[in-house]
Amino acid sequence: LAAVAKPGRHLRTRTALRDSDGRAVATPRGTSILNGGPELVRDGRLHVTPAADGMVQPGNPSFSYGWVHKRNPRTLAGVDAAGRTVLVAADGRSTGALGLSIPESAAVAKSLGLRDAMNLDGGGSTTMVTGTDVINYPSDATGERPVGDALLVLPDRH
Repeated sequence: LAAVAKPGRHLRTRTALRDSDGRAVATPRGTSILNGGPELVRDGRLHVTPAADGMVQPGNPSFSYGWVHKRNPRTLAGVDAAGRTVLVAADGRSTGALGLSIPESAAVAKSLGLRDAMNLDGGGSTTMVTGTDVINYPSDATGERPVGDALLVLPDRH
């Protein structure tokens, strides 16, 4: 994103939602969709269900171990009791930052007072930027990844 979203530059975006067969899916005006998972906290309670969230693959236990139980960099988003959005970037894969497992991510979200929270991404994609500054330590040796998606928090322009 940093390669094309220079300060002051106008960006045009488009959104298309498709089903598993590639057919367009109509969405009502005002619909918001965010890719992520698994869910971590629901209604103030820990809610980690790896099997229901597709994180357990029969015949491939290493997938579940690597994705659910192993500590990795993580990106979390949630809402607290006051309705405030909270974003978390947990660094990992270094001697100074071990990362979080999915159950540990849920515990962190709950300890921050989040009523609802989910895992967004992880690994080398976990990067948090304020303004133009990367404020965490991405695990990739090259730093910030040229990832094609981002969650933007922008000021209200009204």
